[in-house]
Amino acid sequence: MKDELGVVIDELRAGKLSSGRRYEKLASTDNLYSVRLSRAYRFVFLLYPDSGTALPVAVGPHDEAYSRALTRLRRHRP
Repeated sequence: MKDELGVVIDELRAGKLSSGRRYEKLASTDNLYSVRLSRAYRFVFLLYPDSGTALPVAVGPHDEAYSRALTRLRRHRP
């Protein structure tokens, strides 16, 4: 899985993410996105397009990664 995460990060940086990655904006927040690493695993990250930066939030099985990401965001919000 570690190798696949590296591939996805490289694809995101190059702007050449394959359609099978299922890149999607999560409806729960303004800047939370998800990308498929495999059939079971997702990479969830915060994207700040104005500055061109991204912050990894969670990697793991689909539902677990989403749940963990939302929990982390709730904890760090004022």
